[in-house]
Amino acid sequence: MSDNITRRRITVKGIVQGVGFRPAIAKEAALRGLSGTVANTRDSVEIEVQGPEKSVQKYIDEFRTFLPPNALIAYFNEEPIPALPDEKSFVIIESKENGPTRFSIPPDIAMCDQCREEFNDPGNRRYRYPFVTCGNCGPRYTYMKDMPYDRVKTTMSDFPFCEKCAAEYNDPSDRRYHIEGFSCPVCGPAVKGFDEAADALLAGKVAAIKGLGGYHIACSAIDFDAVALLRERKRRPGKPFALMFRSVEAAREYADVSAEEEKLLKSKVSPIVIVRIKPGSGIAGNIAPDNGYLGIMIAYTPLHQLILDRVNIPLVMTSANISGDPLIIDDDKAKQELNAIVDVFLTHNRRILKRADDSISWIYKGEDINVRMGRGKMPFPIKLPESTPKKILSLGAELKSNISVASEDKLVTSNHIGDLETPETFTHFCETIEEMLGYYDVQPDAVVADLHPDYESTSFAVGYSEKKNIKLLRVQHHYAHFLSCYYENGVKGEAAGIIFDGTGYGTDGTIWGGEIITGDLHSFGRRGHLSQFPLPGGERAIKEPWRILSGLLDQESFDEACLWGDKNLRDNIYTISGNRSFSPLTSSAGRLFDAGGSLLGFRRNVTYEAEAAIYLEKLALYSDTEEFVKIPQVYEDGVFIIDSKFFINEIFQMNKRGSDLNYLAKIFHNSLAEAGAAVAASVCSGKGLDTVLLSGGVFQNRIMLEQAEKRLASKGLRVLFNKKIPANDAGISAGQAIYGVYNA
Repeated sequence: MSDNITRRRITVKGIVQGVGFRPAIAKEAALRGLSGTVANTRDSVEIEVQGPEKSVQKYIDEFRTFLPPNALIAYFNEEPIPALPDEKSFVIIESKENGPTRFSIPPDIAMCDQCREEFNDPGNRRYRYPFVTCGNCGPRYTYMKDMPYDRVKTTMSDFPFCEKCAAEYNDPSDRRYHIEGFSCPVCGPAVKGFDEAADALLAGKVAAIKGLGGYHIACSAIDFDAVALLRERKRRPGKPFALMFRSVEAAREYADVSAEEEKLLKSKVSPIVIVRIKPGSGIAGNIAPDNGYLGIMIAYTPLHQLILDRVNIPLVMTSANISGDPLIIDDDKAKQELNAIVDVFLTHNRRILKRADDSISWIYKGEDINVRMGRGKMPFPIKLPESTPKKILSLGAELKSNISVASEDKLVTSNHIGDLETPETFTHFCETIEEMLGYYDVQPDAVVADLHPDYESTSFAVGYSEKKNIKLLRVQHHYAHFLSCYYENGVKGEAAGIIFDGTGYGTDGTIWGGEIITGDLHSFGRRGHLSQFPLPGGERAIKEPWRILSGLLDQESFDEACLWGDKNLRDNIYTISGNRSFSPLTSSAGRLFDAGGSLLGFRRNVTYEAEAAIYLEKLALYSDTEEFVKIPQVYEDGVFIIDSKFFINEIFQMNKRGSDLNYLAKIFHNSLAEAGAAVAASVCSGKGLDTVLLSGGVFQNRIMLEQAEKRLASKGLRVLFNKKIPANDAGISAGQAIYGVYNA
């Protein structure tokens, strides 16, 4: 053998399994005349490559240029090893079971363009096959039993290859060479109930459809009566339904879809994208009542494409669950629990092992803003700025629950779990903790929870820390929001933050939610907030937001504003608004939005989170005014206080004078954004800071985000906000984990 023959071992970690990684690098090595081997391990891919020294070095130098599109390298190492003189070829060898899984689990991937071509090609043997997939698309996380990623460790192990598929698997020239999860109509999963479901949907009935990460419930999105029937059966009176279209072109008939939104809809994640509804569209008016937006997605699996093509109408496609319980993935459970909701079932016999609700995003200034991290996005590791010796488990909040794990130089957040309000969801929460810790081989040194004493997640954390004899850390809710944004944007040193949301337990025992803070990775200080106002009846005021006006208006004005309500009840509410035993105080921006919505016409009970605020945002969409009410601020004991009562009274008086509701709603947004920006600017000036972070669920309101960013920037401040990590409570566990990394 020539003296210039060399052999190198390359170890790669990240999302490098389940994405066609081994076949891609094996094919490239063979094209370059190199020999060697490649194998999956539990947490990496190990490559040994051999050949002339210059050729091997060029292979290493150009390694990232020939990787499959969905691969993500987080770690790369190469080292010389002894050459093997008799080796003649480059081969994919059996996976190795050594090592922990770590952060290498691939997410599910929407149907790729090549598979769509096969799906639509009458001459292809996978024509209209509802499970067409390849190395670049298809289920991953949802059907995986364990790592390394091999067919035997997925639910496709139930479907042995037929002769033709086996030949493709073993042919280095085939695009499915050593791809683990594919099949064909001869050997793959089968669908049951397709024709019945299609006929039912066209007849205005409701269908359950087994998808990628769980069941959906579907009905026609252009049939008002069908949607009303679904709302009645699912007991979901007002919350918007997500829609699925056969294509972006079909969606454009009903919604205004920008080029950036189209790109996101067609991406490998293919999330629900929140877009502007087209005025006068044929979408049923009860799909998203009092909402200026639609949540839409296009068919991201071949089965969804098949049913959408068949019915040729947009469909409601909402998660199949009962009363806030987790997404249903089990066939028997679906038939038992959905029987009273749906008329027919469209199912298949490929098992789903892990839930994955659809991800939700919207576009702001060309960028993808995450609302819910689910299918296609999670679990997804984020690299920490530096490696941590501590292993951290953080448990999030009560709503939009998820958990995060931090270890070494990675932080990973689980899929969306839901609101911890039912025993089923709490069981799912506990199962997710066990699954995540087991998958990533993490034994926590500390557990991090919210400050709220009554959260189920906090109670669990207290018990878990005692049982495991590990450190328990408690992080104030709005500081966790701040840290999620701080970490995501790579901020160094102290920064200011405007954290506006619904409710969070404050360090003083009151309910916060309209906060201006400063802080860093280790601590924070409250520098400003909305003035406190009462919530008459506590939680009842969140469901009946008109009650909140009783603590913001005098009795005469309150009576006038709520004239539509019962007089005796109004009197009672006004009386208890002054009693702290029945009416706790809050500084919540979310609750102030509720009051504003009620003042401007929202007169029903809230049936889902932020319903009154969404009503107010819809009104504001139809005004372009930049005017605002200058809300007074007082400075007391080092804290700026924004006068909530003055603000609501001004809006009340303007409404009384007959001002246009759209104009008033936009004034409401502008004024609150201006007040927050003014206080943040004063705080920054006093402390010599130049950066303001925007976080909390209120900043999912795109008018508020735009107005706050613009007004802060005009004051010469750098403005940062959440993009990848959601600004709502789905981002809390990530912020908690960051605190744990630096303070455990």
